[in-house]
Amino acid sequence: MLIERISLRTLTIGIVGLLAVLSVVALAMTAQFFRSAAFEAQRQNLSRVVAVASDEVLRQLDTRLFALGTEFQARPAFRSGLVRLQEGSGHTLQEELQDPFVHGFSLLGNTDLVKLRVFDANLNLLMQNDSPVEMPATLAPALLRQAAGRQGADRLKAVGGLWLSSRGARYSVLLPIGGLKLMGYLEVVADPAFNLRTVADMTRMPLSIYAADGGLLHTSTKVGESNAAYLLPVEHVLHGNTGELAFRLISLSDVTQLSDDLKRTTLIAVAAVVGLIGLATLIVLGIFNRFLLQPVRAMQVDMERCAEGDLSVSVGRRMLREFCSLADSFNLMAQQLAAKIKELQQLSCIDSLTGLSNRRHFDLSLEMEWQRALRSHEPLSLLMVDVDHFKLYNDHYGHVGGDVCLRTVADTLGKIVQRSTDLPARYGGEEFGVLLPGTPLSDAISLAERLLAALQVLDLPHAASALGRVSVSIGVASCCATEAWTPADLVRSADGALYEAKRAGRNRQATA
Repeated sequence: MLIERISLRTLTIGIVGLLAVLSVVALAMTAQFFRSAAFEAQRQNLSRVVAVASDEVLRQLDTRLFALGTEFQARPAFRSGLVRLQEGSGHTLQEELQDPFVHGFSLLGNTDLVKLRVFDANLNLLMQNDSPVEMPATLAPALLRQAAGRQGADRLKAVGGLWLSSRGARYSVLLPIGGLKLMGYLEVVADPAFNLRTVADMTRMPLSIYAADGGLLHTSTKVGESNAAYLLPVEHVLHGNTGELAFRLISLSDVTQLSDDLKRTTLIAVAAVVGLIGLATLIVLGIFNRFLLQPVRAMQVDMERCAEGDLSVSVGRRMLREFCSLADSFNLMAQQLAAKIKELQQLSCIDSLTGLSNRRHFDLSLEMEWQRALRSHEPLSLLMVDVDHFKLYNDHYGHVGGDVCLRTVADTLGKIVQRSTDLPARYGGEEFGVLLPGTPLSDAISLAERLLAALQVLDLPHAASALGRVSVSIGVASCCATEAWTPADLVRSADGALYEAKRAGRNRQATA
């Protein structure tokens, strides 16, 4: 019989050899699994980086278009042309709308301005500049959904969004014309593909931008020109405000080092298994399981958690040296990504001009403090502060002087509001809001009086005002939160008190 011809040594060598082959095969499969998991985790994390960068680009574009439209409609020639159009002659307005495309505009910067259009108060198209770019005769659904049917002060708010036209994706901002006396709306339209190119600089990865129909709009680096041995494609899709596909962004990440680390680690592990072939099978398998398979699985689990959005996960370091180096690299990347996201979140809450909280942070804080007041039954007060005759100040001192004025008022407000729980914010334009949790009406009124006194002492000149100095009107409102009320009711009360202070002569506070 064959079994009788086989020695124990041969059988042992055969079994150990078979286990070695199986170990090598198992190690190769594990390495491939780990490689796929690592690249997928890398792809998902980089996709989030591209998403954050593209959102930031669109946010900056929205801000730029808003500033452009605000300054453009402040032109006397534009206002005069609009009045003439409403009286029956639109020739002057047509020339004014065409002017930025002929002579340029100081605020255009890195913006591909496509169209300027004027609508009446009912959102009917009145006039647009003469250019070969075709536009629908009505507002895009992305803007119409936001602007139509608004009432009261909501009609004075600007709206913007990304939408898809027959000629490609566009980004529009719709601004009210005429201040409190609404005369119509100005739509500023730009091609966002031009601005999305900066995503390549923000992420430091080559970028290709594709339109909704698959056409290539821009590519920063051809694959054949890259010196990288391995490029990982990272795709992010941008949708319009109504959900339609607008752009596909494909970035190429150089993962040559990661690929080389994976290959080197795999070779070292195979060499280690082969070197231990003379040891007992159970010891080999035990070491193999303890120091390779389990750490790799744990690393994969941690990476998957990180890829799902939990950036606080730290890949464990209790593993082989080569894997420990990879874990350190991954942990460092996750920490840097978390820091960048936190920095972007902080920037999104601060008004760049005054340094106070912006409107978005104010609205979120108001909702949070309202819910807290519902539970604690403590009073919640609100000040609405408006700089008196600010348009006249701008007209007399210029927009740069107006910015200095707003910063001065904001600094004074920041010094008056000293409690860490209170929130001074720029509500919009020359208007500020001060949220005062746990503050009764009497204390809120006292704070308003201190602000008026501080500005009087400051005595900031205002030649266009009857007082001869900068002053503010303040609306004060306070309530105990109930289920029957909403934060919007508190804002409306303070806003009504503000208008009462203005009607009473300004430079004073009024209580709702």
